[in-house]
This record gives sequence, C-alpha cells and structure tokens, in this order.
Amino acid sequence: MPRKGENIYRRKDGRWEARYIHHYENGKAKYRYVYGATYKEAKQKRIEVQTTPQWEMISADKRHAKFEELTEHWLKDIKVAVKESTYTRYYSIVQNYLIPRLEKQSLAKIDLEFLKGLTEELLLEGSTQREPLAPKTVSDIVCVLKSILQYGKNNGYPCPDFTVLRHPQKLLKPARILTEDTRIKLEKILLNAEDTTSLGILFALFTGVRIGELCGLRWEDVDFQSLTVSIKRTVERIADLDPNTAKKTKVVLSEPKTENSIRIIPLPGFLAEYLEMRKRDPKFYLLTGKRKYTEPHQFYVRYQNYLEKHGIENYTFHSLRHTFATRCVEMEFDTKSLAEILGHSHISTTLSIYVHPSLQQKKLQMNRLAPYETKDRTENVING
Repeated sequence: MPRKGENIYRRKDGRWEARYIHHYENGKAKYRYVYGATYKEAKQKRIEVQTTPQWEMISADKRHAKFEELTEHWLKDIKVAVKESTYTRYYSIVQNYLIPRLEKQSLAKIDLEFLKGLTEELLLEGSTQREPLAPKTVSDIVCVLKSILQYGKNNGYPCPDFTVLRHPQKLLKPARILTEDTRIKLEKILLNAEDTTSLGILFALFTGVRIGELCGLRWEDVDFQSLTVSIKRTVERIADLDPNTAKKTKVVLSEPKTENSIRIIPLPGFLAEYLEMRKRDPKFYLLTGKRKYTEPHQFYVRYQNYLEKHGIENYTFHSLRHTFATRCVEMEFDTKSLAEILGHSHISTTLSIYVHPSLQQKKLQMNRLAPYETKDRTENVING
C-alpha cells in the first residue's frame, strides 16, 4: 500500500517506486521515478535526487537535446575504445532499431512507459519491417540503449530512468554434438587426408577454436618445441560504414573477440605430429597454404561440402567446438583449464553453453551412487 501523500508505491514486480517532480513545463509538473528493493531504499534515493539540483546543473544546450544527438556523441566516443567489428555492430543496432523509434525524441520527454514496453515490442515487431527478433538480439539492443543513456547521464544530459528497461528471457537451443560413430568416422577420413580443408576440420575438432580464429592461424603461430598454438587474431566479415564505397561489407583481420580469447592452447601429441608433417612457410595461413587468408563463410562452405562428399550428416562448424568441450568434460578435464583453452572469461559459460554430457556419461556418473557391493555388477550391465 502507498504511504499517504508520499507517492511511493510497491510495483507488481516487487520493487518500490518513488515519484517526484523533475521539472515544470508550460506550468505542468513533469515527473520522474526512482526504484528500490525496499520502501526505505526508494525513499532515500528520491531524497538524494531531490537534494541535488540536477536540472539546474544541466546546460541550456543539453536540456532539449534529442536522442539522436546523444547517440552521435556516444558512437563517436566509443569508436576509439572498441574493436571495429564491435563498433559496426553497435552502429547497426542504433540505426536499425533505436533511431527509427527515438530519432526526434527529446531526452527529457522520453516516455517511461515506452521504455518499459520496448522489450516486448522488439520481440513481437522487431525492426521497421515488423519482423520478430530473437531474445538474444533484443537483449543486445537493450544493452546498447542502456549504455547510451548511461553515457548521457554521466555527461549531464537529462536522460530517463533506464533501469526500467528489461532484458528478455533467453531460451538457449540445445547445441548438437557429433555422435561417437560420426566423430570416429570423420577422424579416420581426416587423418588420412592431405588437403587444407581436412587439416582445418581436424584442428578445430581437437582444439575447440572458433572458425574465425582458425581462419586467422599462420604456421608461425604453431610452436613445435613447446607443442602449443597461439590464438592471437581472427578473421570476420563486418558491415562497411565507408560512405564512399559501394560494398556493404568487408573482411577484417583483427584480435579475437575478448582479452581471454587471446590464448595459448597445448596441442595433443598426435596433432602436433600431423601438423609438423604438413607445415609450410611460417607466414602462410594454415587453411590456404598461402600468404592470403580465407574468410569464415568460404571455409564454412568448404566444410559443408566436405561432409556431404564423405557421406557424413550435416553439422554446423560450431558443433566441432561443442563436441571438443563435451569430450574434455567427459575425460575429466578440470573446468578452469577447459575454460582457458576455449577462451572463456567465466567458467559458467563453459559449463552452461558448451558442455553436453552424453547419456552414457550420465549413466556412468549415476552409477557412482550405487552401494559398494553392487557397483562392479552395475557397471558391467551399463557397459555391456
């Protein structure tokens, strides 16, 4: 229940909402809101806001700033701080999803109800073509909008309360991993081949590298003394923002996606021997045998054609990474080491996304719960 005269209410989501007058426009009060987990917290936040002359501190040129103006400043500011591929992704989100909805909106007048419903609107209607978007895409859009509004707040713009923006629930589709029969069949074919496509597939199957990282590998990255490979570049196709070119996209060679993705991976002994028999000029790329790299899409087509040629069921290239991670867990790799090999920042990512124990593995784990005197007999039944 609201406390009488205080404009503090408990919302349906459990949070407390405190309302206050932000400014007056044409003689009418314009309200803003702060939120807290408890009544006391919401009230304290409102006191802090009201005792800080924020509106008076906002310069005249920023009081009536449009969303589009703030976005231009934000994009210019982050351009020097992020990878080119990251910047183009942010730029695309801004142009395709945010500007069409907020282009002419004054920051001080952005409707909180609109922000509250933005997630649902994007999920249902998506872009200007009214196509629904995946939860992951909507979550990325929400992240960018929050970053823009936080940037505005930090730089003295009258931004709305972006805590009302909600991230959609992400429904992770179970990733496919190669069946044991398929994997063994593929391994036999790869080990007896001499072409670079076979080399690339085998390398991914036993190191778990991403396709862009694989495309960026040179022979100089393989250390045959320490039996390791250094992952320090990736190849990807991104949007070309150059207004003077007719091309919509371009291929770039850059550092991997995160700091943790720059890593050193130990090579299995057999793979090191396989590579040493096929090594080329240090400056040559593994997948081309030349000084020019191939892009991920081109190699993906080669990979699909390879599976079809050898009568193997179609799996995405990323399935090789999932298969590698799952096999490592089944062989009782310690999770920290596996996360570093895969280039993950958090162990939780490794466990929640890339590990898919087989039914046989689950049976073996459950069998450990058997009483001591029946354990050997139960194991024989399962393995038999």
